[in-house]
Amino acid sequence: MPDEGQGFGIMSIEQARSRLTEIHRQICHDKGRVEIRDGQACCVLISKEELDTLEEALEILSNTTQIQKVARTIAALTHAVAQGPLVVEEEVGSN
Repeated sequence: MPDEGQGFGIMSIEQARSRLTEIHRQICHDKGRVEIRDGQACCVLISKEELDTLEEALEILSNTTQIQKVARTIAALTHAVAQGPLVVEEEVGSN
């Protein structure tokens, strides 16, 4: 597999097709990842265990107080923008 030892490789879809069994075994055993390209299109093959770990980390991070505060702020800003343009009125007699 390209870049073996680093746990990450890049290969064409043709290379992946011809070595799928080997790549599958390597990914499942070593928890690496392989980027598979077909022209502009690209995907990454990772183990189910790694995917589960990433999803769990995202869930934990999305439930933190700080992330919830950011989400509320974004929601408030979105709501304010949806209400129309923000206009600042000048005070009478101010120069």
